[in-house]
Amino acid sequence: MVPRSVLITAVVAAVVTVGALGGVASLRARDQAPRLEAGAPAMTPQSAAAECGDGPCRTVTTQTVNGAQVSLLADEQGANGRFQAGGQLVQTSITELGARVDASSLSCVAASVSACLVSAPLNGGRIGEVLVEQDGEWNSVDKPYFSGAGAIALNNITGTDAPEITVVESAPVLARVYTLAGAPAGCTKKYTYASQIRGWPNVRLTAADLRACP
Repeated sequence: MVPRSVLITAVVAAVVTVGALGGVASLRARDQAPRLEAGAPAMTPQSAAAECGDGPCRTVTTQTVNGAQVSLLADEQGANGRFQAGGQLVQTSITELGARVDASSLSCVAASVSACLVSAPLNGGRIGEVLVEQDGEWNSVDKPYFSGAGAIALNNITGTDAPEITVVESAPVLARVYTLAGAPAGCTKKYTYASQIRGWPNVRLTAADLRACP
C-alpha cells in the first residue's frame, strides 16, 4: 500500500502543475495561432447602456461593416473594453489582460466572411483579438495574438472571401499570416529590420510576399 504522505504529495503536485499550465495558456506566444472554437456561442445580446467597469461606457471608435455599424466601447482610461454590434455586446479579452484601447484600436474588413481586429499596446509589443461575423452573429477567436514587434494587421492578402491576420515577429524579424480559423497561410522572408516589411508600420502584405514559414 502507498503511504498516505506520498499520496498527499502527489495530489498537491498535480494541482500546482494544472495551475501553472492554465497561466501559460492564458496568452499565446507570438508564433502560435489562435483557433476559432468549434461551436462557440455568439456574443450574448445585452443593453447598449451597459457599464464599462464602475462607470458608463464611452464610444472609443466605430467602423461600418457591410452597412452596419460596429463600435469599440471602454471606460475613460480605455479599460473594460466592449465590442458592440447591433444588440450584441461583449467584453474584450485584451483589456482583461491589461491593454488599454484607443481610437486606433479597431479595424474591420467587410467580405463574405467579415472580421474585426481589436488591438492595443501591451508589454512592449501589441496584443490583438479577432472577432468574426458568421450568419449575422459575431464570435470571438478563443485566444489573442501577440506581436513582439508591435504590429498586428487585418487585411485581405490571398484574395479569398475572408481577410487574414498578419502578426509581425521580432526574433527573427518576419511576418506570419493566418486565416481567420488560425491556420498558417504563409510567412514573409526574414528581415534585418521590421521597417523593411511592406507598408510598415501599417503592414499590408500581398500574396507575392508569402512563402513557407520557417
